[in-house]
Amino acid sequence: MFRKITTLLITAAPIAIGACPAYAQGNADAGSLEDIVVTAQKRSENLQDVPVAITAVTSARLEATGISNAADLGAVTPNLSLTQVAGTIQPHIRGVGTDFSGPGVENPVALYVDGVYIASGTSSLLTLNNIERVEVLKGPQGTLFGRNATGGLIHVITKDPKYDPSMALDLSYANYEKLTANAYLTAGLGDRVAADLAVRYEHQGEGWGTNLFNGRDVNRTDHDFAVRSKLLFEPGDRTKIRLAVDYADRKATDVQHAYPGYPQSFNNPFFGGPFPLGGAFDTNSNVQGDSRLRSGGISLQINQDLGAVALQSITAYRKSRYMFELDLDLTPVQLISCCGTDGGPVRARQISQEFQLSSTGAGPLKWVAGAYFFDAKDGYDDVSIELAAPVSFIPGVSAAILLNNRVTTRSLAAYGQASYEILDDTTLTLGGRLTHEKREISGTESIVAGGVIAAVHPLPVAGFPGKIDFTRFNYRIALDHKFTPDILGYVSYNTGFKSGGYNLNSSANPPYKPEQIKAAEVGLKTELLDRRLRLNIAAFHYNYSNIQVTNYAGGNSLIGNGAAAKIYGIDFDADLALGNGFSLNGGLGYLHGRFSSYDNAPYFNGFSGCVTAPGSFCTLSAKGNRVGQSPTWSFNAGANYKTELAQGALAFSVLYSYSSRWYASADNFAFQPAYGLLNASVQWTEPSDHLSLRFWGKNLTNEVYATGIGEANQGVFRHLGAPRTYGVTLGVKF
Repeated sequence: MFRKITTLLITAAPIAIGACPAYAQGNADAGSLEDIVVTAQKRSENLQDVPVAITAVTSARLEATGISNAADLGAVTPNLSLTQVAGTIQPHIRGVGTDFSGPGVENPVALYVDGVYIASGTSSLLTLNNIERVEVLKGPQGTLFGRNATGGLIHVITKDPKYDPSMALDLSYANYEKLTANAYLTAGLGDRVAADLAVRYEHQGEGWGTNLFNGRDVNRTDHDFAVRSKLLFEPGDRTKIRLAVDYADRKATDVQHAYPGYPQSFNNPFFGGPFPLGGAFDTNSNVQGDSRLRSGGISLQINQDLGAVALQSITAYRKSRYMFELDLDLTPVQLISCCGTDGGPVRARQISQEFQLSSTGAGPLKWVAGAYFFDAKDGYDDVSIELAAPVSFIPGVSAAILLNNRVTTRSLAAYGQASYEILDDTTLTLGGRLTHEKREISGTESIVAGGVIAAVHPLPVAGFPGKIDFTRFNYRIALDHKFTPDILGYVSYNTGFKSGGYNLNSSANPPYKPEQIKAAEVGLKTELLDRRLRLNIAAFHYNYSNIQVTNYAGGNSLIGNGAAAKIYGIDFDADLALGNGFSLNGGLGYLHGRFSSYDNAPYFNGFSGCVTAPGSFCTLSAKGNRVGQSPTWSFNAGANYKTELAQGALAFSVLYSYSSRWYASADNFAFQPAYGLLNASVQWTEPSDHLSLRFWGKNLTNEVYATGIGEANQGVFRHLGAPRTYGVTLGVKF
C-alpha cells in the first residue's frame, strides 16, 4: 500500500509540472492565496518550502470556523484526533498517541507555545486567544524538538506586540447561558518598547445535562479565565527581547458518562441497581465531578542577529495545580471515588532552557544547532482513592489508598541540522539529536483502614529502582527538489522516542521504558493556477516499537511496554481561492494502523472469548487489531464567501468535519461510531471596520459523540463533545 502511494506521489510531480506554468510569488495577483510562514525547522520559512507535513491554521480561520481551544483542532487537521479524559487532552497524530494521563505522563504529541514545551497534560487544554497561527507538524520531530514528539507536535504561536496602538474586544452570548468575553490591547511604551494584553473569560450558566442523583447541572463551565501579556523590547536594530507571562484558571463540572449499551461493573442488583442513566448528557452519581485547574508561566526569549549567525535563547518556568473528583463506580452509591476538589491536587512544575544558533545567509548551506535543558517535578499531594466496605480490599471495612509521591525528570540534549543544495534546486538535509534523561521517584503510598493509617510504604518500593536513565540518538535524513518555484517534492526518514517513567497511580509496579518510532515519508507541495490553488500531500509508513500501553493490575490502570505496530497512510490539504470573495479549503486523512505484536493486551470481560470476574480483564493477543483512537478516514471541507455592500461587508463561513469509527483500546471492543460535525457563521462588518456582528453555530446537526472513551475496571465510560451550540458575537476594534 505504501509503495503504491509513493509511486502515485512521484509520478504526480512531473504531471503537475507539465500541466501548470510556474509563477513567482511577486507575480501573483490580488486573488491568489496568502503566504503562510512557519517555524517547523527552527527558522521562519514559507510553508511550501519546508519538506515536512504541516497543517498551518491562521487566526482568521480559527475564528471563522469557531475553534476556540486546542481540543477543537482536529476539525481542520487530517489525521489529528484529540481525545479528552479527566481534564486532559490526548492528541493522536497518524495513530501515535496515548490513552493514559497522570503526573509525569507526557503525550507523544508535544505541545509548544511560542517555542516553550508544555509537559503537563492538564495544562494542554488551553484556550486559543491572542493567536497568530497554529502549526501541526506530523511525524516524529525528534531532531529539532526532541523527546516526546514521537507522533508530531502542536505549536501555538501568539501575536507579538505592536507599536501602533490597537484594541479588539468581543462579547458573545450563546445557548446554555454561555457568556464569553475576549479583549486584546497593544501599544508602544516608547521608541523601542511595546506591550500587549490578552484576556479571555467564559461562564456557562446551564450545563448540557443533569446529575439525577442531586438535580445539579453537569458538563458546565463555572468559569474559564485566561490572561497573557507580552513585552517586546528592541534595544538595538539587531536585538529583540520578548518577556511573556500567562495565567489560566478553569473551574468546571466535566463528568464521565457510563456508555449505554456497554457493561458496567457496579450498576447491577448486587449494589442496588440497575440505576437510571437519563439522557446522553446526564449522569447518576453521588460524586458531582467538579474540577479546578490553575496554571501559569513566564518565558524570556532573546534574539540576537550576529551577522552570519543568529542567536536565540528561550528560558521558561511553568507551574500548574489541578484538583478533580471522579466517581470510579459510575453509580449513585458510594463505592469507589477519587481525589475530591477539597483534597490534594495534582501538581506540576517545569523549567526549560534552550540555546540555539542558526545561519542567516542565503547561500546553499543552512544550518541550526542548539542545546536544551529540561527539569520537571510532578506528583500527587494527598490524593485519596476511597473504597467503601462492600468493595474494600479489607473485608467489611472501608479503606483508602493515599498517594503522596513525586517523579523528578531531568533531560539534557544537543542537536544540529544542516541543509545543503547539492544540485540546482535539490537539497539534502541531515540532522541529529543526542538526549540523556534521568527520572527519580520519591514519596509515600499509604493504606488507610477505617479512617486510620494502617501502613505507609516509602518509595521506591523494594525491588524496583528509584532512578532510571536512558540515552537516545535520533536523526533525520531528507532530500527535497524544487521542480518549479511552486512545486516541491521530498522524501525523508526520521526517528523519535518518548520518555520512559514511573507509574505513580500504583508505584508497586515497575517503571516503563521509552518507546521508539522509525518513519519514512514522501510528499509533494504545490501551488498551482497562478497560486490560487494550494495542494499538499504526504504519504507515510511507521515502524512503532516498545509502545507504552495501558495495563490493569489490582484495580489500577498502569503503563507498560510490549506492543509494536505498523502504521501507514496519507495526508492531503487543499486551499483554493476562486476569486470574487469565494474560497474553499479542506483536508483528507487515511490511516491504516495495526498492532504487529501485542501478546498480553487487556481484553474486556465478556468480549472476544474473555471470561473472567466482572471488573477484571483477560490478557490475550491483540496482533492484527487496530491501533486505538485512530479513525481510518477523516476529512474536513470548508467554504468562505465575503462580499462588500454599501452598508458594510458580509462574510459567510461553513465547515464540515468527519471522522470514521475509532476504537478506544487495543481489544477493539468499545468504539465511537462514525460522525460528522457542521459549523457555520455569518458576520457583518460595518464600513469603517470598527464594528462587527457575527451569528454562529457549532455541531448544528446535534451529533452525540465521544471525545474520549475508557475501558476500565468499573466498565466502559465516555466523555462527550458539546451538543448543538449557537450564539451571537459583537466585536469592536480600533
